[in-house]
Amino acid sequence: TGTAETEAGEFFEIYKLDVVVIPTNRSIQRKDLDDFIFRTKREKYNSLVEAVRQYVSEGRAVLVGTTSVEVSELLSKMLTRAKIQHNVLNAKQHQREAEIVSHAGRKGAVTIATNMAGRGTDIKLDPEVKANGGLAIIGTERHESRRIDRQLRGRAGRQGDPGSSQFFISLEDDLMRLFGGERIAAVMQRLKVPDGEPIQSPLVTRSVENAQKKVESNNFGVRKRLLEYDNVMNQQREVIYDRRKHALMGDRLRGEFMDYISEMAEDWYDSFHEEKNAEGFRNAVRTTLLSDISITDAEFESITKDAAVERVVAVGTDYYERKEETLGQEFMAMLERWAALRTIDESWREHLRSMDDLKEGIYLRAYGQKDPLLEYKQEAYKIFIELIREINRETVHTAFKYWPQQQQPSEEEARARQERQRQDQQRQRELQAHSNEGAVAAAVPSLRTTTASRALSFSHPSATSAYGTSSDDTQQRSGTTVRKSGPDIGRNDPCWCGSGKKFKKCHGAVDGSVVD
Repeated sequence: TGTAETEAGEFFEIYKLDVVVIPTNRSIQRKDLDDFIFRTKREKYNSLVEAVRQYVSEGRAVLVGTTSVEVSELLSKMLTRAKIQHNVLNAKQHQREAEIVSHAGRKGAVTIATNMAGRGTDIKLDPEVKANGGLAIIGTERHESRRIDRQLRGRAGRQGDPGSSQFFISLEDDLMRLFGGERIAAVMQRLKVPDGEPIQSPLVTRSVENAQKKVESNNFGVRKRLLEYDNVMNQQREVIYDRRKHALMGDRLRGEFMDYISEMAEDWYDSFHEEKNAEGFRNAVRTTLLSDISITDAEFESITKDAAVERVVAVGTDYYERKEETLGQEFMAMLERWAALRTIDESWREHLRSMDDLKEGIYLRAYGQKDPLLEYKQEAYKIFIELIREINRETVHTAFKYWPQQQQPSEEEARARQERQRQDQQRQRELQAHSNEGAVAAAVPSLRTTTASRALSFSHPSATSAYGTSSDDTQQRSGTTVRKSGPDIGRNDPCWCGSGKKFKKCHGAVDGSVVD
């Protein structure tokens, strides 16, 4: 680049890069004139149009540099009103850019270009234009950065060609309004400069350059501060990306998982041992490791931290080994990698949002006489430590709780299974119908042979009848009809045994049935 000299200090302080100035191939013939300073923008633009008219009458080519598209369109209207032919080179002239640039070095050519649109443009001058003084550069105002102004000046005087450059500035410009405008206005008031007359002095030009240096210094401070904030995130990003790369490219993660379990066990011990909450300790192990640790309340109160951690690791290792025997080492290696990558990606996305929220409001700490950057570093460290713990916990929990689903049957297998189920149900219905017909047929003869005068009797089920009887007994009872041979005995009749008691108080109370 040809404009890095003004930013040499920033290049070295941030990137540790030196800036070396290479001399031009041919000596520069361009004349950089002192700035014209006006009171108002209206005076500035009117004087600029007259300057363009004068350069055109001298047979020179003119390039007018503006800071925005709106200013270029405004000047285009003013030149049109003054009947000065010109071309506009901005972001809206894509198709004609090459044609405009190729004609910009001809005699009497006037080109209006934004600083960005004219950047890097090499304008070839006609011999007649070179003889008349070359390309004339007119800047509508100073930019905040001196680099942009030097870029605009560099459009003229290329490869030893003649040319000139000059800026037209008003006290209403943003740069002058923020830096140095009041002092220059006081000078113009003291000298009683009439309206429309500019001030042209090397002292004023240096004052404008000093204002640009202040803006550049402020911008550098903002960029440096932002870089310091980004360095915090960059350090965290390197740690997370290293862990992710290890999970993606490394071997088995089982050893890391056991280390994570050990760290979690220490946190559980610190959280529950002071409160003597053994149940909470057991529930934490059950929830995360899906394992039950056998430790009583009394043991938990007296156990040391190392012993508790050792028992938790032993329980987790036992569960993990049994799971590995069931699913295989290859599957467990894939599961470990998937659990680590999934947890890191999801947690890192949430962490980035949290860090953005922290950065957005950390500047308020300055009202409490605290350095926002130091406060940001401290808060970011706390959040990052919690992120690492969350990643470890969720990675282990995912690897322990995940079990593969059974393979779903194909459509043909599903249809065949449904057909078999339908056939089984049909056979069951047929068997049910046959059994009902047999029961009815067997019940009809027994109803016909039963005596109509037989009284209805009740009996309590015995142990044999409650738990089932043999098939022989069932066949014997179903094929024999019991008939009463003695007379009927009422409940209030004398008992048949001759005791003199009523039947309901004697044998009728013993078995609750009529006894021959």
